[in-house]
Amino acid sequence: MTTAREALSDPDLRGAFRGFYVWHYPDGTWHARPLPKLTSEEIAYRILPELVADSPIQLAYKCTWQRSRRKVYRYLQRYAKRSATLESAS
Repeated sequence: MTTAREALSDPDLRGAFRGFYVWHYPDGTWHARPLPKLTSEEIAYRILPELVADSPIQLAYKCTWQRSRRKVYRYLQRYAKRSATLESAS
């Protein structure tokens, strides 16, 4: 069991890194790449192929932001396909 002080000093960021390959360089920078690899269309939608931050909490924020952008992109793609199907059926 962890104390409140330990919980505040070392937050559990595993959920923020879900769907990313994360590593740490000796120079102190943290890096992450989304999994699976991005498509060219996702990159054109400005989803970054690699994220870099100075601390794990900064990287967690960037990963969460990028995961949200990717979900929005996928939703828009499904919506466009569905709209095209409905228009052709009418």
